[in-house]
Amino acid sequence: LETEGNLVFAGVQTLGKPEHLNSRWFAPDHFDYIVIDEFHHVAAESYRNVFEYFQPKFMLGLTATPFRMDQKDIFSFCDDNVIYEVGLREAIGRDLLVPFRYYGIYDDTDYSVIGYSGGRYNASQLERALMTGNRASLVLDKYLQFRGSRAMGFCSTIRQARYMAEHFRKNGIRAEAVYSQPDEGDMDRGQALRELAEGRLEIIFTVDLFNEGVDVPSLDTVLFLRPTESHTVFLQQLGRGLRKYPGKRYLQVLDFIGNFRRAHHIPLLLSGANPMEVAEAREAYGRITDLEPLPGCTVQFDFRLIDLFDEMRRNDPLSRRMKEEYFRLKGELGRRPLRFDLLEGSDIAVRHFLKEGYLTFLREAGELTGEEGALLETESGEFLKKLEKTSMTRSYKIPVLMALVDISGPFPDLKTRVTAEEIGRSFQEFYTGSRLHQKDLSDKSNRNWEKWGLEEFKRLALKNPVHFLSSGAMSRYFSYDPGREEFSLNLDLAGRERQLLAAHLEDIIRYRNRDYFRRKYYESPQ
Repeated sequence: LETEGNLVFAGVQTLGKPEHLNSRWFAPDHFDYIVIDEFHHVAAESYRNVFEYFQPKFMLGLTATPFRMDQKDIFSFCDDNVIYEVGLREAIGRDLLVPFRYYGIYDDTDYSVIGYSGGRYNASQLERALMTGNRASLVLDKYLQFRGSRAMGFCSTIRQARYMAEHFRKNGIRAEAVYSQPDEGDMDRGQALRELAEGRLEIIFTVDLFNEGVDVPSLDTVLFLRPTESHTVFLQQLGRGLRKYPGKRYLQVLDFIGNFRRAHHIPLLLSGANPMEVAEAREAYGRITDLEPLPGCTVQFDFRLIDLFDEMRRNDPLSRRMKEEYFRLKGELGRRPLRFDLLEGSDIAVRHFLKEGYLTFLREAGELTGEEGALLETESGEFLKKLEKTSMTRSYKIPVLMALVDISGPFPDLKTRVTAEEIGRSFQEFYTGSRLHQKDLSDKSNRNWEKWGLEEFKRLALKNPVHFLSSGAMSRYFSYDPGREEFSLNLDLAGRERQLLAAHLEDIIRYRNRDYFRRKYYESPQ
């Protein structure tokens, strides 16, 4: 390792080793400025080691994939301090990416006979349905019609990728299958990618959608040979071919579409929208074939797909999509999703899951425990519903609620009575510990807050959130005794009910905190 220089470039896997993260190699403040590429990996151990060890004056994270598929929140590593973001529409419009020519091709594969549970198709049944001679011939015919110089086909499984590569080779096309662990006889993935880039291969079939190693800027054709599961998957597949390259004017996209679930969302995806955010609006589907394409892009659908989309739209209620999305997320997490998980990992806005309260949704999905079912029928259940939706023009209520949850033990517990000083301390820690949270103190009434001590934070808490919680719409549940300087949660709770309530309250706090600051300072134009 070379440690001296105005600029030091390092691989995270090397730098992140314990033997290199010490004062013999680098002091924590050795660098003034650190740039971490592929910042969406910061939740992984090697990246996190580097991130947590160094203390530069400024750290910058770069990523094209800020929304991870494993629901690990990368925004929390930078206090939600997003200094620049460019979306697909703007990136193409500003000539940062090439435009695309999209062809929606009708595929008569019948997905309705394939098992579907947990938000996913049965893998073995799907594989068999996609590995037929008729479908392979359709893909080959369309490839020959629109072929460019370098192509990539996205498959659902390794077997499908190998099957398609073999079919193309039998018909004189130089093709290989590329995936993480090649079998004996398969071409090494690095070699296959090099040969594709050099023009010695014409197409590779892959299942490694999110691996940075599958990156060929000269790629001019992509084939979608698997159902589109989410807008994130779709855009990441599309993005593989949008890199600029000398002589490359556009990307050709061949999408083979059957009656798979959410197929009718594709026109919205191609306009740059998240269909799960707008799909509940009937008028969005009324103009689905007239949506404005991305700048410089063209979109063509087989006429049979227009009829298919219309039929699927009529049989795709939001309630069903919500349950499918919930179970998809549950399968990925390996546990029941929290409200916070839905915010971070669902394509459907969380407000839909909370319309009648999250416990009510869980009951309708058959996911509610017996203890939670009993809680739902009590005043505590109604309390949680109201807390999920209570209005917040500022974040002030969040540190007050945080003071009620005790997370010092192995499981969250609830404190039904806290002092004004405890609330003031929670306020102080919440706002001094995060630059993002501090944005909510930037008005005249909080002038010079940086010089405040505990007493000033306590005064602000009592004047605003404590007052409104104990005298407004939530006064049924909260009260404040000025003589004793005590804030109380007025619920009669047994031991286990208190722990259940604490767990749900902690989840609501995390969800409301992230949702509030993201809406106000990240998603909203400033």
